[in-house]
Amino acid sequence: MSGAGSVKQAANGSWGFVVDVRGSNGDRKQVRRRGFRLKHEATAAMAIVVADNSRGEFVRPIKGLTVRKFLLEEWLPTKSRAVKQGTAEDYRKCLVHYVVPHIGDLKMADVDVTTINHLFSLLLVEGRTGGSWRSGGLSAKTVRNVAGVLNAAFKDAVIWKRVRYNPCSGAQLPRKSSPEMKVWSPAQIQRFMSGVGDDRHSAIWHLYFTTGLRRGEGLGLEWADIDLTGGTVFIRRTVGDVAGVRVTDTPKTVGSKRRMALDAGTVSALRNWKRTQAAERLLMGSGWRDTVGAVITEPDGSRTSPQSLSRRFKELAASAGLPAIRLHDTRHSYATAALLAGVPVKVVSQRLGHSDVRITLMTYAHVLPGDDEDAADIAAAAIMGTSGSGRQLIGCEAAPQAFVTKS
Repeated sequence: MSGAGSVKQAANGSWGFVVDVRGSNGDRKQVRRRGFRLKHEATAAMAIVVADNSRGEFVRPIKGLTVRKFLLEEWLPTKSRAVKQGTAEDYRKCLVHYVVPHIGDLKMADVDVTTINHLFSLLLVEGRTGGSWRSGGLSAKTVRNVAGVLNAAFKDAVIWKRVRYNPCSGAQLPRKSSPEMKVWSPAQIQRFMSGVGDDRHSAIWHLYFTTGLRRGEGLGLEWADIDLTGGTVFIRRTVGDVAGVRVTDTPKTVGSKRRMALDAGTVSALRNWKRTQAAERLLMGSGWRDTVGAVITEPDGSRTSPQSLSRRFKELAASAGLPAIRLHDTRHSYATAALLAGVPVKVVSQRLGHSDVRITLMTYAHVLPGDDEDAADIAAAAIMGTSGSGRQLIGCEAAPQAFVTKS
């Protein structure tokens, strides 16, 4: 009868069990497990196998299936067909640098919650293993990202009947940390822009600072996406490097595909840049390499690489004597300045291309107007018709401005 089993003690004193289970084709097979220290441990383990078998949920471990083999040869190739190239490469790096070096040789069936918790603790202390020139531990955010990838992989392993349960579901994640956001003030941005007037990409820096574009979104722009007469830009693609290969893809989220208004200064800067680019194209003649009308190009018409654009920005910032920030931080600088100037959160969220306004609220909560004193004065003024200082308001014209934080 399927499900019958027995517990026996081995010559070395350890305990084991053998139990009959139904195979995938209905035939009977025996499952043997050894190495239990006590009899009741072997009995309890056998009971789980019997119960799973009776429900048709028993997963027979695949001999030799290691974490490395499953993640890199089964899960990653399958997952890569369902996500963007950049996302697939992020998964690969995560697994190759942070997971496989530590637990890759373990059998899938041997990975439990304790294994995962130990991995997370190890990554926080000495997680960097060949992924970069730096050494030491990973940030809590990076470890949580690793946990997300592992959780997805083991969820699929359960569905594919490679393991009985997902060990990540009960693991303890490191506490979320909120690293200080590095941004430039409007005065620092103005200082930077005043010093890059002769830089061939000065209009591009202007564009990043006044729109909050992601680096890849700017690199993906073509002149057909920009209406200089109407003063708008349409974000419809992104350009990045994946494993050293230039890749053009759709924007990060559905909300990232968007149309934005451009201010007059940015339009003027882009007009000048377009004339400069036309002169470079004329100079290069048949050697001009651009075939799609890319906005950000090198003197020969080739698309500027993400790395070289970031490197140039860093060099210009250092020359201006400004605090070091990433090119991506121009996005944070724009959002921070816009919110402090009183632009509604929903509008800023739409311009940034966030999929949900809650992302904007969480990311920039530290600069959102919310001082208790401001709330008291503004609300009282609206209700009672007086200003915070007790002056009588005359109609709406005299009402104090809302959403302006104190310096």
